[in-house]
Amino acid sequence: MTNEMDELIRKVLDGKASEEEMRVLMRWMKEDGSHREYFNMLKKVWNMTNGPKLSPERKALEMERFVGYMQNSSLKKREHLKSKVVRLWYRYVAVLLIPLLLLGIYFWSEQKSEPLLVNTETNVDFGKPVLMMADGREVILEQKNEIIEGASEIGIQNDSLSGLNYMGAGLQANVSTGEEVYNTLSIPVGGFYQLSLSDGTKVWLNSMTKLRYPVTFRGEQRNVYLAGEAYFDVAKDADHPFVVNVEGMEVKVYGTRFNVNTLEEGVVQTVLERGKVSVKALKTGEEVMLKPDDMAEFYKESGMVKVGKVDPFTYTAWKDGKFVFENATIETIMSRLGRWYDIKVFYGDEQVKNQTFTGIITRHSNVKDLLYLIGETAMVQFDQKDNVVTVRTR
Repeated sequence: MTNEMDELIRKVLDGKASEEEMRVLMRWMKEDGSHREYFNMLKKVWNMTNGPKLSPERKALEMERFVGYMQNSSLKKREHLKSKVVRLWYRYVAVLLIPLLLLGIYFWSEQKSEPLLVNTETNVDFGKPVLMMADGREVILEQKNEIIEGASEIGIQNDSLSGLNYMGAGLQANVSTGEEVYNTLSIPVGGFYQLSLSDGTKVWLNSMTKLRYPVTFRGEQRNVYLAGEAYFDVAKDADHPFVVNVEGMEVKVYGTRFNVNTLEEGVVQTVLERGKVSVKALKTGEEVMLKPDDMAEFYKESGMVKVGKVDPFTYTAWKDGKFVFENATIETIMSRLGRWYDIKVFYGDEQVKNQTFTGIITRHSNVKDLLYLIGETAMVQFDQKDNVVTVRTR
């Protein structure tokens, strides 16, 4: 085992590996059964040190599993392997104690991501983001620098790196004073786009998402309308609350960072990263204030709101091009992957849905590579044909 391979494994587990680097690791794992075993043991070390923000209970469980596995291993066949992994364990723990602040900076720093569509190799023809102007005209957004204008709008900038920018946009002279003119940005399956609203608020839009918003804000509230998933970094304006309207509820803020997801069946999730927001159920009138690290789950059928503590990074890392799973079930994972890669999922049995996986994986990897890495750790088998995936217990 080389130091280069150790670093490559760590890079893959951290979600920083390129598609080619992931392929190199998979070829290496297929060469020898001991290579796969080595990867799985390092994965246990990674879970205890550098995984998503694990609870003390989960860390203790991973340590127990790791130690138990090592104790049950054949001494003759694994002595060298065990000593090397244990050395890596101590090294990673030592490294972890020093750069906690650096890890925090890494997790929460803003990273400029290109608006893009993922390469999935599932033989699916993905569309491109579409901007619907106020008069109904649709503009297909290419990755190029251009100024977009319509019958009512002027000066909308589309940048190949930072997406749409309305901070310099305005309305045509024929638009009545005080009138709000709305545009709608639609993101296809496998897509991702960024948007800067006229007030300076930044929005990241996930796959299968629509956002309706004014070209310029002119009312007492800054209203936008969301269907899908979006991350908001709201510009402060105490006199004009920012309101995200979704089906059956609204999120009111004055300046903060949060994520809203309407894609989960029957529930809307609002995760607060920084600042203060309120979540109001329109059916019951119930309004709940959230603090940082809170997640509010609004249940559409009952109109009830449930609040609990979470690690926001797990729910917001998608905007930085990563899938983050913390003890997530295969059913939950495949639901998220299905929306991103446009794959249909079938299960060989009910039991396989409850298998769990913890890890960080880049969202722009080929779907076959991603499923292979999950399968090696979660002990499940993925059989893929075009955009159909069948999951079975290994």
